[in-house]
Amino acid sequence: MLTFLRKKMKAIMIIVAVVFAASMFYGLGFGGGGREESRTRGLAKVNGKEINFNHYRETMNRLIRQSGGGVKVQDLALLQHVALGQSIDFMLILAKANREVRVGNQEVSVALDGVVKQEKMRSVKEMEQALKNAGVSLTDFKAMLKNDMMVQKVIMKIREGAKVTPDDLREVRASHILVSNEAQAQDVLARARKRENFASLAEKNSLDPGSAKSGGDLGFFSIGMMVEAFEKAAFSLKVGEISDVVKSPFGFHIIKVTDSKLRKFEGEEKDIEKAALQYKQEAVFRQWFSQLKGKAKLEITSPALKGHDFRFKGMLWQAIQEYKKAILEEPANPYLHVFLGDTYVAMKNIDLAIAEYETAVGLEGGNPELYMVLAEAYEQNGKKAEAIQQYERASLVAGDNKALHEKLLKAFKKLKAEKQVGDENAEIKRIEKKEKFEKELKGEN
Repeated sequence: MLTFLRKKMKAIMIIVAVVFAASMFYGLGFGGGGREESRTRGLAKVNGKEINFNHYRETMNRLIRQSGGGVKVQDLALLQHVALGQSIDFMLILAKANREVRVGNQEVSVALDGVVKQEKMRSVKEMEQALKNAGVSLTDFKAMLKNDMMVQKVIMKIREGAKVTPDDLREVRASHILVSNEAQAQDVLARARKRENFASLAEKNSLDPGSAKSGGDLGFFSIGMMVEAFEKAAFSLKVGEISDVVKSPFGFHIIKVTDSKLRKFEGEEKDIEKAALQYKQEAVFRQWFSQLKGKAKLEITSPALKGHDFRFKGMLWQAIQEYKKAILEEPANPYLHVFLGDTYVAMKNIDLAIAEYETAVGLEGGNPELYMVLAEAYEQNGKKAEAIQQYERASLVAGDNKALHEKLLKAFKKLKAEKQVGDENAEIKRIEKKEKFEKELKGEN
């Protein structure tokens, strides 16, 4: 599966990745390894307004490029799910941008000229023709470019509101004692200020199981890691000082700061103030966007995309129902059957999964990836002969796809299918010979 996406998914869904003009241009002419959501139906609504299909499509393309282009059929559900999330995030920010910032026609023209130059084209006219060939008008492209610029502007405006304070540049180490009522807290505080051993008081009285055993020690922490009241009190203390009673959602705290040091930041930035500013800007934006999204009314209207949403939340039964609705609407779409089959696999019902994969193959018999999916399912189910048969069919329609033939070679070796191993080796050599001949014709070494 897409390791890149799975590692980055949380961050992707929280912080919108702005689509810059160059990546938009390269993305036009979407193929995506699967069928697009129909232009005639909606994908989702944000505060009652339909998601822009073109933005969703270009986001899909960018994600495919970021994953290295090696997208399997079974990766499409995750790609579509992430693309929808980013499109929703983009639309939320764009709506806010429309109220707070402006981008003039002159700014768009300058940006357009920049795209022409970056793509090494002679003129806007040449780019207009390239866009037309991809099924996109220059007017639509300029509108997309303007929207991206507006989103960038409002994000910059929010980030510029972040200011670095001295506390952002340091970490403190503190111990605390957590109790459930203020009277007990005052009693423990009095004992601590009479120089009774703080660690012993924490071990005997603190309700925090994570720190009580270590004398209340919380280790080092920086701004933004603790609840506001606790953080404010801790950073106001000098090393060795004990706070007054601090109330938080967890109870009542007595805090003692035991150490302080210069903060360390991850990344390549060596200037601590610049690193702190970048961190603060990201935190300010995350908080702003979280509040914006929390107030929004979101509705996924596409059954397939709704199925993805349920599936990645672990709500598999609900996902199955949505995929079945999607199949009723698009009975000739093989990928919907793959999505449904994958959900059955997650439910450990391999027989139902195989039935869906077989249907997918029947709908698009010229797609080698679908045979691969079916073969892997047979292999998982212990049906070696059936798996080999489907891998053979994948090979027949794989053409000059060397990477796929190499994958098939590994599969046949694993299954100890000696004849097929020989056939795949021969096929790979044929492709390599053809590639060499084509390079010679072009005068390449």
